[in-house]
Amino acid sequence: MISRIRPFLRSYFKTPCRVTEIAGDASTRRFYRVSSGRRRAVLVSHPEPLHPSSPLYSNHRILTLIGAPVPRILASDDASGSVLMEDLGDTTLQRVLVGGGVDGSDPASRPETARLYRQACDVIVLLHRRGAEALRQDDFAANHALDQERFRFELDHFHRHFVTGWRGRRPSPGDERQLRSFYDFLAERCHRLPRVYCHRDFQSRNLMVTGSGRAGSRRLRLIDFQDARMGPYTYDAASLLRDSSLDLEESLVEEMIRYLCRRLGAGLEEFRRDLDLMSLQRNLKDLGTFGYMATERGLRAYLDYVPRTIESIRRTLLADPRYDVIYPVLERHVLT
Repeated sequence: MISRIRPFLRSYFKTPCRVTEIAGDASTRRFYRVSSGRRRAVLVSHPEPLHPSSPLYSNHRILTLIGAPVPRILASDDASGSVLMEDLGDTTLQRVLVGGGVDGSDPASRPETARLYRQACDVIVLLHRRGAEALRQDDFAANHALDQERFRFELDHFHRHFVTGWRGRRPSPGDERQLRSFYDFLAERCHRLPRVYCHRDFQSRNLMVTGSGRAGSRRLRLIDFQDARMGPYTYDAASLLRDSSLDLEESLVEEMIRYLCRRLGAGLEEFRRDLDLMSLQRNLKDLGTFGYMATERGLRAYLDYVPRTIESIRRTLLADPRYDVIYPVLERHVLT
């Protein structure tokens, strides 16, 4: 693959460069750090050629236009599916919060964690307020949405790859009917929520922390934005505050809920209710992804996130009497 894109790299860097593969995400893309002297960039390699109207380009245009902190696109070669982007380093918000970042630092302090999360919430507010107005008719985000059909697909994916795939459960006909009815209910209720421009995967592994390690000087940058689209107004907040890869203090979550409500002018109880609804769908979707990655792609490291995600689902179910009927079914096939 590298030999195929060497001419593209030479045309940009002009001098010999070093190419090192770096950790990627759950997609089929591959990522490389490219360096030539003091110049560095991240090469994103797609398995197929890119079209000028691809979601990557259209969402980058939207996010740049509204002032979202995304990396710059430095160069691209659409025929090979190659895009050179600004190198933001390796320090994700997740790394900063749990420690063990590239500088070996300890976990961020509570005040610094709250400051970084307020930054993240400010980005969500920006997407809410300015994203939709920046869309063009032919943009990917204008023609794709996190809607009832999409939610139903994701819940089917969860059932296939987590319940029957990873867990190996075979629900009785009665349990199967109740589960399918619950999926329909959840997809329909999430679909009803007011719709805004959403990043779609606004979680700690997609928020890069840049700047010096000194508290108060670090800034967040947003990556993995190519799937941004219209969706429920609590979707990105659910991704951030019910993150399957982190244990967040409930006091911090509550603080950020209140902060978002102030910034958005939203009612606290309504927002909290809609956040719980969206978190439930999102966490079930996450379990489907973890099951798929483990069983279909052999990436069992994703299973480390399963216990935390299940506990988040359990808390949401127990907090709302609407789920009293389905809870025993989910307890049998998902929660234990």
